[in-house]
Amino acid sequence: MGKKANYFLGLLSGMALMFIVWVALMSLDGVSAPFIRVAPTSAAASTEFDTTNILQKLNHIHQIIDTNFLGDFDLEQAVEMMFAGFVYGVGDPYTVYMDAATFASFREDTEGSFIGIGVSITVDPADNRILIISPFEGSPAFEAGILPGDKIVRINGYEVFGDGINEAIRMMRGEAGTEVVVTIFRESDGSTFDVPIIRDVIQVETVRSDIFDDNIGYIRISQFDRVTHDQFVNAYERLLGENIEGLIIDLRNNPGGLLHVVTEITDMLVPEGIITYTVDARGNRSNVYSEDERQIEIPLIVLINGNSASASEVLSGAVLDTGVGELLGTTTFGKGLVQNIFTLGDGSAVKVTVQRYYTPSGISIHGVGLTPNHYVEMDVELTNNLSRLSAEEDVQLQEAISIISETIGR
Repeated sequence: MGKKANYFLGLLSGMALMFIVWVALMSLDGVSAPFIRVAPTSAAASTEFDTTNILQKLNHIHQIIDTNFLGDFDLEQAVEMMFAGFVYGVGDPYTVYMDAATFASFREDTEGSFIGIGVSITVDPADNRILIISPFEGSPAFEAGILPGDKIVRINGYEVFGDGINEAIRMMRGEAGTEVVVTIFRESDGSTFDVPIIRDVIQVETVRSDIFDDNIGYIRISQFDRVTHDQFVNAYERLLGENIEGLIIDLRNNPGGLLHVVTEITDMLVPEGIITYTVDARGNRSNVYSEDERQIEIPLIVLINGNSASASEVLSGAVLDTGVGELLGTTTFGKGLVQNIFTLGDGSAVKVTVQRYYTPSGISIHGVGLTPNHYVEMDVELTNNLSRLSAEEDVQLQEAISIISETIGR
């Protein structure tokens, strides 16, 4: 037992000094970027942290369990859960600990390809459940009938909660062709049911486009990943080459993504000036500018709803404040916080809320959201099945087409 105890104490002491790398580039949903190696931070902090007494107490607890517990004790798992619990104690649903495997999967998600069921999820702070923002179009989850607003309550029979979201992600991952059973609670009708889903390689096409009425362009962005900018540029330039006279950008059910990607896209639409700015805990302000003289010169409407969050709200807020376009739909989600990823020496990481962001005019949308110029509600069932609707069934899209047609005199 003595060797185990010494190992445990040494492990904890080492982990306490492993904040050695941090991510330089911000993202709204904690997506990684190039890493910069820095020295471990000193003990100077805003909160007292008595490392010696804490490690002694943890070692004592370990000795008690190791000596008395009736059953197998997985030390490595206990340590990982301890770190996760410490970060969970911050009380912020967007500040989370990710072990090495979870962090590796997390990074894969932003590259546009991974193996899983294909859902974008977050934590509902109201009940600490895992909330599905939207399934990826064409993914196994999409084909299985998973809807935005569904909540994952069990995976393979094991109950899951928001504070265990990393473990839930890992459980939904696996080899392509294998099955995972996800238990869904659908709040709209109060039902709970099992959904068997076959895991597959998810190739995320984040942008799709179309033309309506021969001259109104349409671009749907499902999320802002690393591949999204190039996909948007291709769609946007193709539509302009078709001599469209108006444009609709659809951000409904878009949960967000990378800050640098959404600002690059927004830069193509708005005039020179501030796209967004952030303020940290010490009151330091950082501006994100549009430095491109290009801006959209045709009528623009951005479609939004209650599932349009984070990066979606950056683009929407900039369009609204600069006056290059109008918003149509319902009030957005209201996630106005920025997370950075801080990686640890063993491949794990901590995603931490570090800043609040503001629209160009200085509005913080966190907890409030953006109110559209044209408030157009749509039936919940239609909203949940947005990707499956025909253009004629989509009342918000039809209203946007009507407004642009009137603007251009058709």
